Amino acid sequence: MSLAAAAGIGSANFIATAKPQVIGPTADRSSRELLIGHDVMRNERIDTIDKGQVQLLFADQSSLSIAPDSDIVINEFLYDPQTQSGNLSATVTTGLFRYVGGLISKTRDVAFYTPTAVVTLRGGIIVIKAERDARLNQGSGGRTEVYFLSGDRMCVTANEQTRCTTKFATAITSERGQPPSAPVPVTTEMIKALFSNLQAANRGAPSGALAQPTS
Repeated sequence: MSLAAAAGIGSANFIATAKPQVIGPTADRSSRELLIGHDVMRNERIDTIDKGQVQLLFADQSSLSIAPDSDIVINEFLYDPQTQSGNLSATVTTGLFRYVGGLISKTRDVAFYTPTAVVTLRGGIIVIKAERDARLNQGSGGRTEVYFLSGDRMCVTANEQTRCTTKFATAITSERGQPPSAPVPVTTEMIKALFSNLQAANRGAPSGALAQPTS
């Protein structure tokens, strides 16, 4: 089974594979289960609850894997296949995510907003782990860990300070809105542990489910 749909500006991001309990609101604010082939609307919330898993495939050849018990809103996805340019931003509330950059991220930063920081990436691959502190309001509580696995650079901004890294297998952390930490090395074992939580989002995908959407 392959995914094929129009790749018009602002319309081309697709769910490549999904497990049960992945919920996103419809245009009338009700909820629906996201199934293979459904498109994700602008400002749509994706909540994988405790067992749901999902992988989004975007028209610029980027992808976003979402682990169970995660919550994210795709704020904006704009892509012009003629110029191979566009914009991607998302708000991460909680959970574990792996983003693999595509054509958009080769020419401009993509942005992920967490409760404690803003994460930007130019090209490559990152893993974001966001945790909320239930005792504090969303703007000041929680922890954001970001792992830079490949690409040109990754930056984390918090409390009006920015830290960047260009070295693979490094991580930057922001605690409760404090300035981000200096980049620190991460071990292969740590990366494997993160990937094990995301791997199920890829298992069981139909043959061809990760094919690039065609114009």
